[in-house]
Amino acid sequence: MWALARTSVDENSPYAYLMMGEFFSDTCAVAALDDRLVGFVTGFRLPDDPETLFIWQIAVDERARGTGLGGRMLDEVANRPSPPRIRHLAATVTPDNAASDRLFRSFADRWSTECQVEELFEDADFPPGDHEPELRYHIGPL
Repeated sequence: MWALARTSVDENSPYAYLMMGEFFSDTCAVAALDDRLVGFVTGFRLPDDPETLFIWQIAVDERARGTGLGGRMLDEVANRPSPPRIRHLAATVTPDNAASDRLFRSFADRWSTECQVEELFEDADFPPGDHEPELRYHIGPL
C-alpha cells in the first residue's frame, strides 16, 4: 500500500499501512490485477460513533483509474456484515481533488443518500505552505 500511496495520495510511513491492515482489516480493502496491487482503501470506525466509517485514504493505480475500482472498493467495505452495521461514511478531501469529490458524490448517488460537505480544517491549521484546507464529507444514512 505504501508504494501505491507514494504515487497518488499523501504518503504516510510504511508502518502506518501495516498497522491499518493488521488492526483495521475489517474497514480496509485492497485490489490486485495480475498479482500487483492496483488499489486500496483504508478506514476506521469513529470511536464515538462506530456506525460511521471514516475513509482515511483511497488510492487507485493509474492503470486502473477510470474503471470504477475506487467506488467498488468503497461499496465492498460499506457492505461488510461486521457489527455494528455501517450507516454513515465520512472522509476529508482537499477542495482541488475533483476525483475524490466525484467518487464520494457517486457513492452517495449509488446508495440513494445524501452527501453533505463542510469545511473542517483551514490551510492555517497546517504548517505554513504545507497543506490545503480539508473539507469534511458526510454521507448517509446508508
